[in-house]
Amino acid sequence: MPRTTLSLLVMTTLVTAAPALLCGQVQRQVTTAKGGTPDAPVPHPLSWWTRNPLRLDASGDLLLGKAAPDGHVVTTQDYRVQQKVTYLGAISSHRIVQVLTTIHPGPRVISADWATAGEPPTEWKSLLVGTGKQYEEIYTLQAESGLFQPLKAAAIYGVGSNSILATYDPDTGNGGGCADGYWWFDKAGTHLVDFSPLLQAISRALPKNSTYTPNCWALHPEKSELKSWVQERDAKCPACGGLGMVEARYRIERGVAIPVSVRFQSEEQP
Repeated sequence: MPRTTLSLLVMTTLVTAAPALLCGQVQRQVTTAKGGTPDAPVPHPLSWWTRNPLRLDASGDLLLGKAAPDGHVVTTQDYRVQQKVTYLGAISSHRIVQVLTTIHPGPRVISADWATAGEPPTEWKSLLVGTGKQYEEIYTLQAESGLFQPLKAAAIYGVGSNSILATYDPDTGNGGGCADGYWWFDKAGTHLVDFSPLLQAISRALPKNSTYTPNCWALHPEKSELKSWVQERDAKCPACGGLGMVEARYRIERGVAIPVSVRFQSEEQP
């Protein structure tokens, strides 16, 4: 498959409160090497999401319909597909299913120099939310070969109605980027977790003109904590202008991250 030089894909950032769609639905998060346009989830039976998955390509990396130098037009038959469907659990009666799709280019794709033999296969991650017999996709990550691999499993953290669904995949670059997402659920449907109270509490504890990482590797939903290096906002390089570390703990209440403690330790402190 074609590779492009990218410092980052389109990354999802830590979400704060956002207006929900009708019936409590959030927009579907879409992440690909060419960008991603959020859209409204559309319900289908679970089998619809797993039958012939290549037709769901939003990335354009699969080159379906493109003619090779020998005149052969690429079809789904030119790829070998593996799928792993995992039931992650349920929150507020909403069943949550993860679908990991692994796509290997076939000989015709490789011989046309669209892919390199031995390179990592492309992997997709899809998170589906089911009510009744229908499932809606709230998240899809379709990255170019190797950039996020191997993909990590999404997980449910917390207990009861205050549980959240979280997904996190770091990219393989050196910029600390990632693709991530965080949701909570009630009878009305799916909502984005609101981290704004936590982030506001952290900002109040930090020196002026400083910055930190609010998500990706810094956020640990399994521990309900955030731990990040703090640096000057106008630092000249990613490793310059270090000011210290911030550690914060929170609890989830109806999808809101309520700060429990925030501690900033400057580099001058022992």
